[in-house]
Amino acid sequence: MKIDITTKTLTPEKIPDSPLFVAEIKDPAFELLGWLVIHSFGSRGSCGGVRLYPDISREGVELLAKAMTYKYSFHEVALGGAKAAVRLPFDLPVAERATMLRKLGEHIAPLIKSRIYWPWTDMNSSSDDIMQIYQGAGIKISTPPVNSAYFTALSTFAGVMAAAEYYQIAPERCKITIEGLGNVGKYLAIEIARWGGKLTGASTRIGAVVNLKGLDVKEIIKFLEKAGDFWVKQNGNWEIISKEQLFSLPMNIHIPCARVHSLTQTVARNLNCRVVVPAANVPCTSGGELKMNEKGIKLLPDFVVNSGGVVGPGLSRLGGSDDEIRNLFFGDFKEMIARLLKLSDRNQTPPTVLASLESHKNFRKLWVSGRKKTTHNRRIFRSLTRRVRTPKKLLLKKKVGDIKRILHERFTQI
Repeated sequence: MKIDITTKTLTPEKIPDSPLFVAEIKDPAFELLGWLVIHSFGSRGSCGGVRLYPDISREGVELLAKAMTYKYSFHEVALGGAKAAVRLPFDLPVAERATMLRKLGEHIAPLIKSRIYWPWTDMNSSSDDIMQIYQGAGIKISTPPVNSAYFTALSTFAGVMAAAEYYQIAPERCKITIEGLGNVGKYLAIEIARWGGKLTGASTRIGAVVNLKGLDVKEIIKFLEKAGDFWVKQNGNWEIISKEQLFSLPMNIHIPCARVHSLTQTVARNLNCRVVVPAANVPCTSGGELKMNEKGIKLLPDFVVNSGGVVGPGLSRLGGSDDEIRNLFFGDFKEMIARLLKLSDRNQTPPTVLASLESHKNFRKLWVSGRKKTTHNRRIFRSLTRRVRTPKKLLLKKKVGDIKRILHERFTQI
């Protein structure tokens, strides 16, 4: 395992561009190639998903790790941003896939065992995949990590509702497209249908489909479970189109739910919508974002909109009910996004810039927390709290209170 380290001695005033270190995992005997990027470090270590894709690059993983730092800083979570990725073919047999992931776990075991890095689910990786990594690292965990896809979809959909309400677009008139309808996208499609909106176009890595009167979401889910990304090639209530044609469809809201930098300047030039609400991390190139600003298309910040993936699982583990979590996103979180849109219009400042300022403001606290020495008294306190377990109900109440405080404090300069 090759490691590149960036030395930082001064406390940064804002989130840095470069990561703390990058580990390249290369094992020719297993045809294993991947990267683990630790962008920042908090008192609880660092965390980020493990992305499994055939052509993922080191640069892409670094961008994703930095996005996690923005996300954790925004929500004042004491974790640093990280990301791991392995070049893995889509059609790799199950047994070989498990072997590769256990081998990955073996290579990064020291970082997991020392709690420097906590692996999580991500694009094309499941809770079972993460369990294989832990097994390879020689760590037994009784409960697999909660799949964050559902919670990512909830916060993203809260952004959709906030945007529709802000621009006075009734659900039945709201035409929405999803680029990359897979694990997260299927939950988004279900929420859109339940709300009464129109999902008019959707794509996967294989192709895209369109029905301007509204796609049959139940049919999409049925084919998705049966054929995976190839559901777009099935005979449904839709017309099959190219992936590129999706962006030029008439729409009110577009949801990128695919890969890093899928919204390029060329795509943005053809994009025909009012708002972009990203479920994907780092969906835009700088040229794409500039073009959208020129066209008056509002781009909501991905590290805020899709942050349900870092908020929801913790509430679920503490016993938060589905109704409680949904109410949090569709109430307090949605109201925060509405304030962001209002502040953006009032200040004539892109929402991404306003949200970045919030993350920068909180990053110093995260950076310092990751460098404090644990005192003897603190170690004793931690030991006692492990033995005397606080009831989950009390922990949940405190957690919800903290989250609501943060959501209520954001973008209040109106």
